[in-house]
Amino acid sequence: MTDTTAHSLRDLVFEAEAVPVIDELAALDTLLPDMSDELERSAALLERLPPLLDLRGRALVHAREYQRFLTLAEADPSALEHFADIGNALALLSHAGEIAMLLVPAGSPEDLFAKAMLAKERGEQYRSGGGVHDPKLMERALRRSFADSHPRLVIGARIPPGMEEASRRFSGAVLPQPMAGDGNAPGIYHLEHGLALEDWFDDPPDLALVLDEARTLFASVEAWSQAEPPSPFWYGARRGALILAYARLCQIGLWPARSSAEVVVKMEVERLISERAADPDPMRAAVEIALGVGRRIAKQGGRFVTVLGGVEL
Repeated sequence: MTDTTAHSLRDLVFEAEAVPVIDELAALDTLLPDMSDELERSAALLERLPPLLDLRGRALVHAREYQRFLTLAEADPSALEHFADIGNALALLSHAGEIAMLLVPAGSPEDLFAKAMLAKERGEQYRSGGGVHDPKLMERALRRSFADSHPRLVIGARIPPGMEEASRRFSGAVLPQPMAGDGNAPGIYHLEHGLALEDWFDDPPDLALVLDEARTLFASVEAWSQAEPPSPFWYGARRGALILAYARLCQIGLWPARSSAEVVVKMEVERLISERAADPDPMRAAVEIALGVGRRIAKQGGRFVTVLGGVEL
């Protein structure tokens, strides 16, 4: 799949076959089962969430492909303008996977191990000055969103027994392989999928609609909370709906604004999470991280909007 002979972006040979592209945050919605009861449906999401090591593996592939993109761009900077959206798409996919790891709760010993390893990795990264995001935001985002009965997994110099393969997957020594998909599940994308990646990045979601969907989910959570008697699915439904709502807010954050209206939507997201102080703080921090990524992408050039009313956002 990967062309190791390419010396610059112009040397890449792109796949001609159309490949459906979906990011990890958008894909969470496809995991909802077909049920008529909304509470039961939202609660069932918790049993269908992807393993954190799967999210990690795909995010690593996309991060490495993005680094490969930068390396090839350095060999011929004049090509960067023509291929920039391939890099933008890979960066967005990589960040979506990392943020999904922050939103998805641990559901297995391997998940707990992945969360502990992520906290250790980020701690070392930020202590060495290599962090990408605001350190305080990352610290907030790595706290557990919901209390559970599992003790924290303490990761030292030695890998806990039974987690050797999980450690190899987390480190990227073992990476997921591309699989045929129908566009409903996140896949593995390489630079050679450049045409599909460009098409995907050039067709962003309707950010205003995504915000409306998030608000609808929040309204459902509030209604379920006030119901008397409470539904037996209430707690699980609340967790599932909040994951989906915050995944939508993170999507809005990640995509760079292409109009003043989309900048306003992003400002609404900032206002919304500031008002929802009772929600899990790690989720709110994940949205702030996503908004920061979107701002960095938007500062590439004039086709994205970063200024509203003369104020840079």
